[in-house]
Amino acid sequence: MAKRVLGIDIDSSAIKAAEVSRKGRSYAVSNLGVMQLPPGTLKDGRVANSGDLAKAMQDLVDKYDLKATSAVLGLRSSWVTVKTHKFPLMPERELDKALEFEVPELAGFSVLSLQDVYYDYFISSKNESELEVVLVACPRQNALPYMHAVRDAGLTLEAIDVPAFGWKDLLAEDGRRVFMEISDEQTTMFVVSNGVFKVHRVVPLGAAHFRRGVEDAFECSAEEAVSLTQNQDMDYLLLEGAGNKRVLRATVQQFIGSVLQTLDFVRAQERAGSFSSLLDELILLGDLADLKGLSEMLQREVDLPVRPLRKMERLNLTFEVLPPGRFSCYGSALALGLRGVS
Repeated sequence: MAKRVLGIDIDSSAIKAAEVSRKGRSYAVSNLGVMQLPPGTLKDGRVANSGDLAKAMQDLVDKYDLKATSAVLGLRSSWVTVKTHKFPLMPERELDKALEFEVPELAGFSVLSLQDVYYDYFISSKNESELEVVLVACPRQNALPYMHAVRDAGLTLEAIDVPAFGWKDLLAEDGRRVFMEISDEQTTMFVVSNGVFKVHRVVPLGAAHFRRGVEDAFECSAEEAVSLTQNQDMDYLLLEGAGNKRVLRATVQQFIGSVLQTLDFVRAQERAGSFSSLLDELILLGDLADLKGLSEMLQREVDLPVRPLRKMERLNLTFEVLPPGRFSCYGSALALGLRGVS
């Protein structure tokens, strides 16, 4: 029987889930689902109401009749540290010991004891004299409420991961790519070149900020702003509203500026003359990925092909269900599910 895993992506406003199965050497998506969270369930990336989160998780499983009993949980928050660090070349056992001493210094939060932190790492590159490690760490007390909610829904937690590290595996072929996920409260950029990690950056600017700008520009409710972003294009949103467009235009400029700043950092590291000399394309995921006109706007700014995930060919997944129109927003849930069955 095929192994079946639920990838669970928890954002500030909703839980997204992708049920992924392994069938021989291939991977299939048997279900996709989303459940909105009551306001105030999460605050600044931390669980403020564990009961509401657990109920939403159980409601998601029940509503979509999810069959998987195992889950991979994704965490994205300002308290999750992703950092690179170089060490002298050494055996992996010695590296494990060395990291035990370095974690308190490398983590972006106070660590009094290793019992207070969950962490993991992978070697991103090495040469004859040194190796570079990518460390991921988060406070134990912040992660536990998420883990309890998964288990309260009757699921066995197989792993916790940063969703961005699985995005490249959604595509059947390696490449030189920058992934950009616009989730509810933040935007994550992940650059990878033929399987080699380059940079992971989080900007505290997301789809919720964009929608608030639309509310001001069109003097409309939050629900109407959601509808506008799903049914209108960028030019309409930026030009047609009768209200104050200052917040919306500033948010768009911040999105663009964040991408340019990130790519400039990579270009400087690689001593490249242009973005196109070190990258082939930019792939959009998340809640705004399928906003009409956004890909074209970013493409003009970065001079790279820009496409939402739903328009990518040769995905590493087949679908037993018809993908929804806003398929790109499930990118992280799909990556987490794929991680669980790979």
